[in-house]
Amino acid sequence: METFKTYGVTGGAGTGKSEVMRLLREDFGGFTILSDDVARDLMHQGGTSYQLIVDHFGQKVVGEDGELNRNRLAQIVFQDKEELEKLNSMTHPYVRKEIIRLLKEAEASGLYPFAALESAILLECGYEDICDEFWYVYSSPEIRRARMKETRGYSDEKVDAVMKSQMQDEQAMQMCDFVIVNNSTLEEVKRQLSEHFGA
Repeated sequence: METFKTYGVTGGAGTGKSEVMRLLREDFGGFTILSDDVARDLMHQGGTSYQLIVDHFGQKVVGEDGELNRNRLAQIVFQDKEELEKLNSMTHPYVRKEIIRLLKEAEASGLYPFAALESAILLECGYEDICDEFWYVYSSPEIRRARMKETRGYSDEKVDAVMKSQMQDEQAMQMCDFVIVNNSTLEEVKRQLSEHFGA
């Protein structure tokens, strides 16, 4: 029996990571985790991170519905590096813990040939001990720009800011075991994945 592997999938905004994850789930039968979804769950009322954040930042970051007001929270941490680090310390370790739990569960179930974990900050967060391979989804800057404007309604300024804040392609690609080029069709992406899996 083949050993259960976990692939860490990363890449800049607009590279199509979520489409790659969908292919891995629907076409290759993998168990997929989106780290943003895990973080979001933990920040809902009753979640570990929610309680820590409210205890630290106070009621001012809680909306009328009792959930966190993410915009207000973002405004606070955007202006204060120490508060951002504090917020990260209330989310990242718990996200990591939950991801490890989900992966163990998936492996134990015997239902999946592999797992794929997607995170924009996978390489910065020290997931080497969790992932067997790191994969990088690459798209040209022009294509990324067009996608962000089209699917997210971003302005050119917002696109510039996002692209500037993320790790540069060359640096990230050197840290990854496999680069998926997503400049054309999903069929082409599927072909690259099949080849990598030796299918």
